[in-house]
Amino acid sequence: MTVARATTLLASAHWRMLLHKARFGLRENRLLSFTVGLFLVLYGFAAYFLVARGLEFIVKLPLVGPLLTERLVFLLFFFFFIMLVISNATITGMGLFRRREMEWQIALPLPPRSLVLWKTLEGMLLASWGLLLLSAPILMALARVYEADSRFMLAVLPALLSLVTIAANVSTWLLIALARWARRWMWKPLALVLALLLVRTLPVWQSSFETINAGDLTESLNQILRHTEICMHPLLPSTWVAETIQAAGRGIRERALFFNLVLLAHALLSIVITARIAGSQFYPAWNRVMSAAPGVDSSAKRPEFRARPGRLAEWLRRVLALDRASFALLVKEVRTFVREPVQWGQTAVIFGLLLMYSMNLRKLGYDLQSPFWIAVVSHLNLLVCCLALSTLTTRFIYPQFSLEGRRMWILGLSPVPLHRVLGLKLRLSASVLALIMVALVIVSGVSLALPWRRIWFFSASILMLSYGLTSLALSLGALVPNFRESNPARIVSGFGGTVCLIASFVYIVCGTAVLLLPSWQHLRQDAAAGLEHDWRLELLSLGGLAVLTVAFGGLPYLFAKRRTKNLEYLRHL
Repeated sequence: MTVARATTLLASAHWRMLLHKARFGLRENRLLSFTVGLFLVLYGFAAYFLVARGLEFIVKLPLVGPLLTERLVFLLFFFFFIMLVISNATITGMGLFRRREMEWQIALPLPPRSLVLWKTLEGMLLASWGLLLLSAPILMALARVYEADSRFMLAVLPALLSLVTIAANVSTWLLIALARWARRWMWKPLALVLALLLVRTLPVWQSSFETINAGDLTESLNQILRHTEICMHPLLPSTWVAETIQAAGRGIRERALFFNLVLLAHALLSIVITARIAGSQFYPAWNRVMSAAPGVDSSAKRPEFRARPGRLAEWLRRVLALDRASFALLVKEVRTFVREPVQWGQTAVIFGLLLMYSMNLRKLGYDLQSPFWIAVVSHLNLLVCCLALSTLTTRFIYPQFSLEGRRMWILGLSPVPLHRVLGLKLRLSASVLALIMVALVIVSGVSLALPWRRIWFFSASILMLSYGLTSLALSLGALVPNFRESNPARIVSGFGGTVCLIASFVYIVCGTAVLLLPSWQHLRQDAAAGLEHDWRLELLSLGGLAVLTVAFGGLPYLFAKRRTKNLEYLRHL
């Protein structure tokens, strides 16, 4: 059987499975279909309106409007490309090196190339449909700004499809190389290089906006935009997509066709390279992962079993006021997180980007002496932190109960009842996330030179939002579990994950709207510089946020706690 024939066979089998699941879902889960459809329609209209208004505002800026619009397009698709590589690597890695499925498939009379090509295609479909959905209203807004006709989308869509194909294949190359040649000792030099790069960029963080304003407009603009020149590198596929959009928007069809052909050629070449790498390197990489994963080598010296925890663990248990069984459960959660590179890797990337963004808020180029821009930037910073937090809670906190799988009966027989397990998971996850988010908010507040009363106001806000979002995701995951699925991406894509995503979004929008109450008088272009925030309005808005937190986080937690007390909860196993 040829590689093309085997890949087509795998694709057709999974396509029939997908059609069957879709028909079953549309027939049995009409509420889910209606909720998802309504949310997507509302998102499309809202994103198109907001992006179009924002781009029109930027384009009308004197002298720098067209240049900023062009640079935003390059930045947008550069980060889209990075996100595609990371998400494809996560999904494809789980598909390629997951024991239960791949151990059966690799024993079939199928060439390894077909397995790798299909898993790459599957990861591309699972990771890229969201990007295409997110970028559709943005592209329509760009067409409105450029005053382009319907041929604009016809010229841009092939470029996007080629971009997602290239990203999917690049992620597969990185995965196979990591599984084939990565060693433990390599992480220390890599961490040292990253630390040196971080220290090297410290002078950029320490520079202030006043030093940029000291020169003329052209020099100031060059200093602001020079840090984004990497996204315009001519060898990046995202640059070719941005060039296609620019050419199609200006009506230069020959240039748009040229970059489309460049993207198509590299997309086809990436597929060929993936097939060649898979033929020679996939099986050794898979064999290395499978031989290293099962357990400890019998010839190695086994560590002695400790009947009692060490002094540090015992001190920590007493500080947290936990019994031994509860503390053992927390240790198990921490070790599970540390042993999952997919979880801590994505979490580190998101929080690292947020940290760099928070420390560079002073470089945004706005007049941070104006009450209007201070209020806008500070509240938008809170919104960005909340959206990133909701992404983490939906992706990692929601499937925690479901990932216990058929081993849930072990927890049911343990000295810790299930409702207490739910409470311990909430305390651990919410406390860690709240600590990190409060630190980010304090860093951003210091970067914006906010008064300490406003910094504590935003810190208290993000603290409640962290507990509310974590409680919402964990409670919905306990109310709608899926113990038969081991893939967290598929667990999140179900009915409960969709409801969690929508409810988190509604909670964030309502919460940030309530928090705008003390800054309402500052949201005017002619606001006086000496205006002070009324502390009574701040307390009132924090009280409103507390009510929303109880409604969106407390009530689902009470329902989940009541359900986990019932022994019928284990009938889903």
